This record gives sequence, structure tokens and C-alpha cells, in this order.
Amino acid sequence: MPIPSKKFDLSTTVTSNELIAKNHYLLRCSCPEIAASAGPGQFIHVLIPQGSGLLLRRPFTIYTVEGDQITMLYQLIGEGTHVLSRLKWGDPIQVLGPLGNTFDILPVPNPAIIVGGGAGIASLMLLATTLRRARVHTFGLVGSMNRRRLLSVEDLKTIGVETHIATDDGSVGHHGFVTELLTHLLDTHEMQSPIIYACGPDGMLHAVTKIGLDYHIPTQLAMENRMGCALGVCLGCVCKVQMPEGGFEYQRVCTEGPVFNAKDIVW
Repeated sequence: MPIPSKKFDLSTTVTSNELIAKNHYLLRCSCPEIAASAGPGQFIHVLIPQGSGLLLRRPFTIYTVEGDQITMLYQLIGEGTHVLSRLKWGDPIQVLGPLGNTFDILPVPNPAIIVGGGAGIASLMLLATTLRRARVHTFGLVGSMNRRRLLSVEDLKTIGVETHIATDDGSVGHHGFVTELLTHLLDTHEMQSPIIYACGPDGMLHAVTKIGLDYHIPTQLAMENRMGCALGVCLGCVCKVQMPEGGFEYQRVCTEGPVFNAKDIVW
């Protein structure tokens, strides 16, 4: 996957930070250099403001680019994200990025199928925007625990993505797994040269990988391993990757990734 080289460490301020679903926030900040060079699938490393007592940065996918501003969609999980959720307009924030590699959209898919499970859809929104700007027919399959945790559906529809929903409890859309939507889509549509792009929990990604192999469809995954430094030094985010010549090695999600060919991942 393409690995852009430029990255910037910017001091900026929050321009908005809003609750958009249960335990999920969308934070916006001005980062002109990052906005100008970010590609789909890349992420930023955010330093929590001074006074929080938190020393390590936190990684977040770049959700959208809007002029000189970027947004990140994040879920309340630990102390860091709870501190972030309390930031308001004008609060300072330090942002390093863009980091990692990008999704590969060459050759151009026909159609593109994006599969997002839970907050994993955040890693696919910039990709969806890029695909639609290139006038690629794009299906968006969005999975969630329930209606209250459903993310990005209106954003996807706004840019012309044909969107389908699955919820674990059946409160909206298909009652079941988002991977069931994927197999149904593949069984009921004739496609010339589809490519699957996915991000979500490991179990979902494993299932998407198997579907891609069964249907002989190229599949790319954005992995979400826990990161420490996000610069390839600490080796805390590695995943097992099969090598072309045989055997395997552990590659860093923060530098060799976060995007990998699904067929290369050793589960």
C-alpha cells in the first residue's frame, strides 16, 4: 500500500467537539498541512492537553478533510478519550500526522465495497469520499450493536454511497452481522471488478477476509491494533503478515500499516 512520507507536528485548537452517537464524538481542528497531504486510511497521533496528566499520545483515524480542517471520530473507551470529550472550542491540542500508509484504489474498483463494524467505519469515511469524487460506484455496509451506536450513515448517504445497515439487535436495518450483508450483496449483484475495503473488530475482519478469498475479490483491511509510539519504535502494534517468498514476519500497524492486503494477514 502507498506510504506517504511527509508528516507534521502541529499546535492547534479545537473548533468543535460534539456527541454524535452514544459514547462517540466528532472533534474538528485546523491542521492545514495535514489536511493538504492526508490520504484515505491514514491517522493522526494526538497529545492530550497539558494538565491532564496523560503523557502518551493517542492515535485516531482522519475521518474527513474539510478545507484546512480535519476531523476525527472517536469512541469513549479510556481516560484519554474521556479527557478529549471535555475539550471545547479554543482549547489547545497537539496533532502529529498524517501517519501510516493509505488504501490503494488503483486499479479503480467497479464497484467499491466498504465494510465498517462499529467505530471502524471512521477509518473508511475519507476513503468513501475519495472514491465518490472519482465517481466510483460505492456500497457502504455499516454494522453496529444497535441504533444508538450507529455511525456515519447520513455522512455516507450525503456523498452518494449506497448504504446498508446491520445491527446486532435488529433495531434498524438487517438483524445480524454486517458480514451477512456482504455475502448477500455479492450473491445478488453482478460486479465487474469489485474491491472490498474493511475496518472493524478482528472477528469481523477475519470473516471479511474469508469472504474475499471465497469470492476471489481483492480485499484491503485497516487494522486497529493498540499503539504506543505510532512511529515504529516501540513495536507494540505488530501483526503477523505472510511473506511472498514464504514464512511470515511481524509488521508494525503504525508504519507498514494500518492498511494491509487481507490475504497477507495471518490470523
